[in-house]
Amino acid sequence: MTEATNTDQPQVDTQPLTMEQLSRTLDEWRGRIDELLVQVDLAALDVRDELRSRINLVENAYLAARSQLEEVGKDLKANVGSARDRVQELLHDLRQVYDATEAAVRRGRHT
Repeated sequence: MTEATNTDQPQVDTQPLTMEQLSRTLDEWRGRIDELLVQVDLAALDVRDELRSRINLVENAYLAARSQLEEVGKDLKANVGSARDRVQELLHDLRQVYDATEAAVRRGRHT
């Protein structure tokens, strides 16, 4: 896999996103996480456990964002703007954890 550029990754914009845009962004992240899982499976045995633990953090961040988005969708009469902002914050966290995990996977392939 080639090294990702900023345009290759799902974007986390500073402008408020619609529910549909947030859902699409999360779907894109799911695909990237699945690609990373394949790379973890191909990693050298000695680094695989560390990478598995990191990918669990990525998946937890994804699941937290997906769960929050579903909660927003269930109660649109609630303060949607605030909940949407929380989802965007979780997407930011997801990106940071993913980037750190992807870097660890790349390092693992070079050992």
